[in-house]
Amino acid sequence: MLSYPRVFISAGERSGDRFGASLAAAILDIEPDARLFGVGGPQMAAAGVRVLADTVGHAGMGFRYVFASLDDWLKVFRRCIRQFNGESPDIIVPIDNPGFNLRLAQHARERQIPVCYYVSPQVWAWQPRRIHRIGRLVNRMMTILPFEKPLYDRIGVDCRYVGHPLLDYLANTRMEEDAKQRFLRDCSASERTAVGLLPGSRLQEIRHTFPLICDAAAVMSRELPQVRFLVAASAPEHAGEIADVLSSRRLSARILVGKTSEIMQAARVCLVVSGTAALETAYFGTPMVVIYRAGSWARHVAPRMLNVKYISLVNILAGREVVPEFLKFDDNARGIGEAALHLLTDEAAWSKCRTDMDEVVRSLGPAGTSRRAAEAVLDCLNRTHPG
Repeated sequence: MLSYPRVFISAGERSGDRFGASLAAAILDIEPDARLFGVGGPQMAAAGVRVLADTVGHAGMGFRYVFASLDDWLKVFRRCIRQFNGESPDIIVPIDNPGFNLRLAQHARERQIPVCYYVSPQVWAWQPRRIHRIGRLVNRMMTILPFEKPLYDRIGVDCRYVGHPLLDYLANTRMEEDAKQRFLRDCSASERTAVGLLPGSRLQEIRHTFPLICDAAAVMSRELPQVRFLVAASAPEHAGEIADVLSSRRLSARILVGKTSEIMQAARVCLVVSGTAALETAYFGTPMVVIYRAGSWARHVAPRMLNVKYISLVNILAGREVVPEFLKFDDNARGIGEAALHLLTDEAAWSKCRTDMDEVVRSLGPAGTSRRAAEAVLDCLNRTHPG
């Protein structure tokens, strides 16, 4: 092992920033002399990573977003290259974000810098042939979903299943029943049925998908006036955008900043934008409806590109529809609202959803993901820099 291993970590959204922060803490716990730098967000910085550029604000989804933010990502890429020219890392750890990180991995391979990729791009969902390119670029892949490792094993890529990072950081956020009741009282929701609205951590999702969630909530409110809606704002700067959408939809709701896990646990049912938040909500055992909204132009393109039957990780892991999900190409939210109402009013459906989600979470294996990932990174570094 090198005396002062230089580890470059590259994350591109809030979940990646959180995963990168946990990984950084675990690396420093094992190898206190490691020098960590990279691109990411405030959580990585707080964990001891020297962050060269804040990429969390660039995160987004969809082709239109990619093209709109291309210039920002090119600036970040050039910043990384300048850093490599001044201080070349001993290993690079890209975290998901394939649009940026695969290009960074390509550059690293050209410089003979080992690449230990953390959180595989979703080759099982779309563009499955990408796995061969990824295999040529990485020295090791670290997957967080159990069915991903066999995909890499089949093409001869060094791959380790390390488990899902949410098992580590969510364990410390569990609330006891009395804490949930205090939270609901503070939100003026203790005497009403609390429903969580989770619009995601990207401004793009708030602007594009949250209006549809609000329309579904309005469907619920008309049938059950006693419902109290709690909206999770992942950052203070998102609260204004959320308030604007609520106002445009004339929906009454309480906006809570930085209380996402509390809402997930205290709500009776949640409406969730498809992504990591759905798996987090499943971890807490709260029944949900998952929504992914695509542009109307994608109605005929998406079925040919997608290689999976479901859009939610919960259902993908289960291999069946454990939670209701909607891939929407239009503005009709009635079906979403009715599915949520069914979970609210049918005790048997609500209980079955909880039981099925618990099976999904248990399939991810034990906690300790960040430690296993850190060990895999340092082992890869040791193999490529012996002595």
